[in-house]
Amino acid sequence: MKQTNCKRGLALLLAAGICLFGSGCTSPEEDASSDPPSSGIASSEPDIIVSSQPPKQEETSSMKAPEVTVVSQTADHIQREMVTPVFADFAGAEELNDRIRQQQTDDLEEIAGILEDYAEPPESPFFYRSVFDYQENGLLSVCMLNEDYTGGAHGMHWITSYNLDPATGVFYEFRDLFRDPDTAVQTATAKIEETVRSFDLDETMTAGAMQTVQEQNGNFSYYLSGDQLVIYYQPYDIAPYAAGLIRIPIPLSELGETVVLLRHTPERASVRVNGKDTSVSRKLLLNENGDATVLLPMPEIARLCNVEATIKNESCMIAGKEYDVTYANGGAYISLYDFLDAVQNDVPGCLVVYGEDEVLRMYTET
Repeated sequence: MKQTNCKRGLALLLAAGICLFGSGCTSPEEDASSDPPSSGIASSEPDIIVSSQPPKQEETSSMKAPEVTVVSQTADHIQREMVTPVFADFAGAEELNDRIRQQQTDDLEEIAGILEDYAEPPESPFFYRSVFDYQENGLLSVCMLNEDYTGGAHGMHWITSYNLDPATGVFYEFRDLFRDPDTAVQTATAKIEETVRSFDLDETMTAGAMQTVQEQNGNFSYYLSGDQLVIYYQPYDIAPYAAGLIRIPIPLSELGETVVLLRHTPERASVRVNGKDTSVSRKLLLNENGDATVLLPMPEIARLCNVEATIKNESCMIAGKEYDVTYANGGAYISLYDFLDAVQNDVPGCLVVYGEDEVLRMYTET
């Protein structure tokens, strides 16, 4: 859950797609091993772009994908964007599902409690979003990404994670995961303190952050991402709000032997469908002029939402509406902002979120 000493609200996540077009594009992924995409707009576009086959999700485990429920509605003066996974067919699945549902219920009850303090409802509804990622490589790691806005100067975003062995149903805290927990804690603490020292904080704030880390005594919040263990801190925990969520990735190989036998897992992808990594033939792009416009390859991305996108000349038709097209990297792209408009207004049971971590998350009800 979030920290009780601060108010949560609408994170910068919503602003990712509100921007203007530029003429050039670059990949938002920092992948030195891949060739840079072409940034020029084609001078002569084909009349029709043939739809490619939908991308295939990467198979990293034999676990059954969770069923997904998507809620996107405004009720009781709260705008909700909630994705709730339901896992099944392994030890601990029901307890995991109960914990996730309880977390979302508690979050909404807290927001409703804040609303009760108003003599009249505020002009704009409050906001709550909760979505998820997951990874299974011997340990199932589920990461809930949450945010809300309940008035004030800014919103709040926070993480909740659950890590369990699907063979036994045992949930693992950080110390529990390692055969030599003291060594793992020592390594992790050094990484965290290195991160704290990299912040531009005064001596008092730095000392306070260091004290917070030491007092945890290894009771770190974490989730798995590829072959890394990511320790995280909520806004205000060890740094000012402007620093946002603090994520400290540590290679599992540096932390010592784990109690659960873990398999090698590829680096996580920048496109995820219902919490799972998905490969796409053309990368997401960013305009070069600094306006932070995210461009999505069409029709590949649309088809991940079971939506047909038809490209003709300089327009893209989705759900009966036309959107401007940019040609780059061998194909057509439309802006994230336009895709959100098309999907979230006209495609029920679908939610698309682009995070400040430059990951496109797409959810469709199963």
